[in-house]
Amino acid sequence: MSILCLDLGTAHTGIAISQEGILATPIATVYEKDVNQLVSKLLPYLSKHNPDKIIIGVPEYGPIVKFATDLSEKIYAIFPKEITFFREDLSSHTARNVMKAQGKTLVRRKKEEHQTAAALILQDYLDSL
Repeated sequence: MSILCLDLGTAHTGIAISQEGILATPIATVYEKDVNQLVSKLLPYLSKHNPDKIIIGVPEYGPIVKFATDLSEKIYAIFPKEITFFREDLSSHTARNVMKAQGKTLVRRKKEEHQTAAALILQDYLDSL
């Protein structure tokens, strides 16, 4: 079972994948604020990886919650697979700390922060199954 995860932000969306449902791997960060443009930019990843399920990391409250709902509806309209919201808070903060502990440079941490956060969210989801 292939599962793709999105870590939504106000300007960045991290993407991670798990091909076997065991281990999450970060794959990309997409830079987009507009939900319609974001869907267009996500389509190549959905086509390439053809996930059986999509996980969207959603905080407890805030503007990302509505953005996640809008995004999920638009994705489902063109890619009708199971979409699940999974609670996440401070995933980007945790990702920064993990990458810092790994000795990654500030430039690399900024570049990979959101995709690493998506991998952390996906791994939490997989571990909860």
